Amino acid sequence: MLNILLVGKDPVSLAVFAGELSKNDAIMVSRAGSGKEAWDILDRCKVDVVVVDKELADEDALSFVQKLIKRKPLINYAMVSTLSPKDFHEVTEGLGIFMQLPADPGPEDAVKMIQMLKSIDTLMGI
Repeated sequence: MLNILLVGKDPVSLAVFAGELSKNDAIMVSRAGSGKEAWDILDRCKVDVVVVDKELADEDALSFVQKLIKRKPLINYAMVSTLSPKDFHEVTEGLGIFMQLPADPGPEDAVKMIQMLKSIDTLMGI
């Protein structure tokens, strides 16, 4: 079972994306509206992937990701951003974020993310 945590202030912005992920019986999707909520889930549950939306209820998304990666470095991270791919790379370089998602990601983005995760698993020999 792949456990994916979606973190974002506005559940509507990730609703279609989450719906596509939830169609797969091998994926469990959890949600958190704030960094605090996310930490509570991460401390209680095994999470494989964290998708961080562009806004959190209680803190800046990028600073949350920076803290999260230091504390939980073995989780895969994706982030919603409206930056150009080049600017996103510059801002997040060294953080190990495996995928940039567009604002209000759709079902095709969910499919692409799962494909990328499968590629990562294959490369890692998992």
